[in-house]
Amino acid sequence: MDTRGLTVDLALPGGTVRVEMDVPMGEVPMERLLPALRTTADAFVAYGAEMSVAAGKPVSCAKGCGACCRQLIPLAHAEARAIAALVEELPEPRRSEVKERFEGAFRRVEAAGLAPALEGRTGRMAAEAVDLGLQYMGLGIACPFLEDESCSIYAERPIACREYLVTSPPARCAAPTVETIEAVSLPTRVWAAAAREEKGIANTDPAPCVPLVVALRWAASARDAAPLRPGPEILQKVYARFARDRRGEGFGR
Repeated sequence: MDTRGLTVDLALPGGTVRVEMDVPMGEVPMERLLPALRTTADAFVAYGAEMSVAAGKPVSCAKGCGACCRQLIPLAHAEARAIAALVEELPEPRRSEVKERFEGAFRRVEAAGLAPALEGRTGRMAAEAVDLGLQYMGLGIACPFLEDESCSIYAERPIACREYLVTSPPARCAAPTVETIEAVSLPTRVWAAAAREEKGIANTDPAPCVPLVVALRWAASARDAAPLRPGPEILQKVYARFARDRRGEGFGR
């Protein structure tokens, strides 16, 4: 598949973010745009971190701190398919080990009575979704990709993971609440924009998502084929959603 290098300058409150990425030219599913979208998210996060430091609130996240790796991670549908494909491409015995971690995590979710809510979850904006996330984190289920408190798929980690940085004391992350965690503000949420664009829904609608813990089960049962569109068109439309985010809800969404 032919790809082309693309540089985009995005004007944000207080500065400009430059994003350099490779974009597939042909008709592709959303997951082929994930490398470009990850690069975009990383640029936004670096910008948000700089703004936070300038405001006297340095990022407190550090390598080896895996508390956030026990959160309920939302994936765009394209990301869920990509995660399932990544697992299938792992060599044995690691593939079987990771699959068993997913199954073990789901068994704990079932035992806690959260499976119906997780498997039926379509967005993360409602108040009950926040409560569900706190309940899930209370179970202390480590991400199936967590190794020695570090991410074993760091380069391909979910976009939502990239977009989560805090300035509050690290000790608070072990038992977070809405009141005790101070997250770094970002100009938009890339994972949510991609999720909405893939499904063609309004920015005001809840972002369709698949919780990471059920990603393999969801991908195995998903019947809808991933829609194909020209790579530049997909990227342009996702970026257009960023612009609407900035005009509407602004920083800290």
